[in-house]
Amino acid sequence: MNIVFILKNNYHTDAVRNHLSTLSEKDSLLFFYAYDKAEEFLTNNIIRNNLPLDLIITEDNINNEKATEFLQRIKKDTSRVYSNLDFTFYNIPVILIIDKGDHTDAYSKYDFSNVLETVAIEDFDTHLNNFVSSAKLWRRHVLDELDNLGVKFNSGKIDYTYYFSSDRKLRVETNILSRNFKSFPRKLNYDWLNLNEKQIELGIDKYIKELKRATRLDKKDKEEKEFHKIFNENLFLIKRDNYNNHWYEAKLHYNKKNFYEPDYSLSPNFSQLTDLSILEVKLPNERFIKKTKFHPGPYGSLMSHIFQVNDYKDYIESEEYHKKLKAVFGFIPSNVEYNLLIGRSADKDSNLYNLTKRMRQMGALHINLLTYDELLEYQVKYLDRMRLLKVM
Repeated sequence: MNIVFILKNNYHTDAVRNHLSTLSEKDSLLFFYAYDKAEEFLTNNIIRNNLPLDLIITEDNINNEKATEFLQRIKKDTSRVYSNLDFTFYNIPVILIIDKGDHTDAYSKYDFSNVLETVAIEDFDTHLNNFVSSAKLWRRHVLDELDNLGVKFNSGKIDYTYYFSSDRKLRVETNILSRNFKSFPRKLNYDWLNLNEKQIELGIDKYIKELKRATRLDKKDKEEKEFHKIFNENLFLIKRDNYNNHWYEAKLHYNKKNFYEPDYSLSPNFSQLTDLSILEVKLPNERFIKKTKFHPGPYGSLMSHIFQVNDYKDYIESEEYHKKLKAVFGFIPSNVEYNLLIGRSADKDSNLYNLTKRMRQMGALHINLLTYDELLEYQVKYLDRMRLLKVM
């Protein structure tokens, strides 16, 4: 889920993020501490760039302004659309958390999808069911409107046959689905519509089988391509609901003949933390720290991988290649996350002190060493989110 959250106190950010971890990954949860800043983001990013957004949550009375005023401003223009021009913005669910002592019935005349009483920050997860209910209700309305348009659901699969035919009904009224969507019929490209539990489970099973197979084998050239194949056939394994775009082996030319080729470049849905994530795939049976008694250091292969990722970093951060970056990605990334998919968690955890120390000494702490077990945990949480928000 992609959530915009407007908080009074930025000291509560990490606690709220932790409480919402069952609903959103870090790059799918964006915080603001003033209504005007949130409104500016919604207008200049969500609407202008047609980004996906599931939910807006806000506390009341921030900087001497009421949330009702914010709500009325963002919903006054009923012509605004977002998320690939598919949905009307004035119908996006907005949840209000009122101040202690206020009464929820005082807000019944306003178009909030839910009004909740405030709770202590340590009890914040008691609101989760209400957040889920609002998101699921909105999705249920989308399905109902699609049904009215003639888009049918058969065993969890969406049948657009009638909707794309010349026989379809015209002038069917919808509230959430936009005029643009009805004028130019197309498939809605959202995981919650296009993926079911079985597909995700099968993808995870393939990943686990290849992980077990690769772990048993000695490292061989091109074994990484077996994981590339699985990822490319099951893109949710690396994208999940956290990224809206990806580039596979994007060619970053540094002269006419030669180029760098990071395995995967991923663009988050929206984030104040990252606008591009590089994922370089290595092997699960690679090790981190040598088992020496004195001055244990990283394996040579790990150091080579670090140098490889740092070459990407130098390229991306060099003004010399800005035009080339824009040609490849469509934008010049400024906040870039660098990830090495490598090794297993047991080995990483048992060497964490020395590994962190050596990474610091090499000036490589900007590289996230993501193990195959940690990536699997992401998939399990993604599947859990899909189940939690399931409406079909």
